[in-house]
Amino acid sequence: MIPKSFVPIADTRRTLAAQVQEQIREAILKQTLKPGERIDQNKLADEFQVSMAPIREALKGLEAEGLVMIQPRRGAFVVEVSLTDMDKLYFTRRLIEGEAIYHAVPSLTDKDFVVLDGMIAAMRQATAANNISTYIALNHDFHTHIYSVLDNSHLLQVIQTLWERSELYRFRYMFMTRDTESIHKEHEGIVEACRLRDQTLAKERAQEHIYLTQRGLHDQLKGDSSGLIMRHEQ
Repeated sequence: MIPKSFVPIADTRRTLAAQVQEQIREAILKQTLKPGERIDQNKLADEFQVSMAPIREALKGLEAEGLVMIQPRRGAFVVEVSLTDMDKLYFTRRLIEGEAIYHAVPSLTDKDFVVLDGMIAAMRQATAANNISTYIALNHDFHTHIYSVLDNSHLLQVIQTLWERSELYRFRYMFMTRDTESIHKEHEGIVEACRLRDQTLAKERAQEHIYLTQRGLHDQLKGDSSGLIMRHEQ
């Protein structure tokens, strides 16, 4: 049953559907809405104090992100995690992001490296303070900053879609056995390879970075354990 944890939507410049989608996404990622749970659209409309139209539009958006599954005549359900799906997703990310950073290396400037170093320092501060939301945002910005130097909106859109689909796994299994300092060192290693203008090394380190996350998530999904230290990455 959907808990009474949603707040009415304010009338701002952002569309009602976008605001509804954001709140439902957060509920799914934090498991307020459980994997496999049927989403009561009428109850959502009542809690958000909106019509059914933005609810349906929001759920379609979440279906595109891979967080919701809409079944004809049955309704919308929170997607359940799957080892097979997760492995295929991270395999795809390794291929695409590996090539992206390979081609991005020659275009990175000294100014970019200053920005990337600053992001790593900020991520250290965020994990030290256990500020997950800040870390997540910085982690996303760190990687996309590198890819953005290619000035290829099509590539960035593909990568963004894959990241969105990864959210279900990253949020549900954010407590992993690897310590956060290892994550920061991986980031530093990626930047170091980029500074050296070693495209092959940068690609290898970026792909290894994604693989280590996949391996940790795979182990966590398999054991479904809890209470381990934070490993919310990629």
